[in-house]
Amino acid sequence: MSANPKRIEFLARAIVNRLEDRGLMEFSDAEAVITVVVKALSDNFAAIAAIETEARQRLGDRATDTQVEDEMRRIAAERNVIL
Repeated sequence: MSANPKRIEFLARAIVNRLEDRGLMEFSDAEAVITVVVKALSDNFAAIAAIETEARQRLGDRATDTQVEDEMRRIAAERNVIL
């Protein structure tokens, strides 16, 4: 699972804009907040990709998608990560 930086930025902008549009948050510097959200999303996508890679290595080439997902859940639980 590879995350495209442009898509991550688009998602971050959508999150920040939605929070402001709904009146849930108001940011004095939305660009700074977007930068923080981009960093958090990038880190999270990288962690998920690492978990998927480890799951595939543990299971081998013949694993089904369901088996990989189950192994990812086990690895995430070991690391106290919520998927």
